[in-house]
Amino acid sequence: MNETVSCVAVGWLPIFGTFFAQVWLATNDREDDAPDHDLGCDFHEVTDAKTVIDMVSEYATVPADLFDTLNADAAREGACELPAAVRIMSGYAPEPIDWDNFEPPF
Repeated sequence: MNETVSCVAVGWLPIFGTFFAQVWLATNDREDDAPDHDLGCDFHEVTDAKTVIDMVSEYATVPADLFDTLNADAAREGACELPAAVRIMSGYAPEPIDWDNFEPPF
């Protein structure tokens, strides 16, 4: 790993159906500890493992089997059709209020 890099993470996010990569630099002094570089944090953003491998290869030595490992993870874990948060929210969404016929409770 490059001495200016403190951490590199890659993987598969089934909730978004995307591969992801995150890089933290050694100089990162953010209070929220957010990564300095990230990719694949949105719905279906990265569907090819090579994309995240190419990104992190600038910061760290990539294991030879990483491409196969990421694809195996994606195949095993699958992907949600919709992000779970959207699915949960739609299950709890109240009926719209009919303001024309609304009776105040007081």
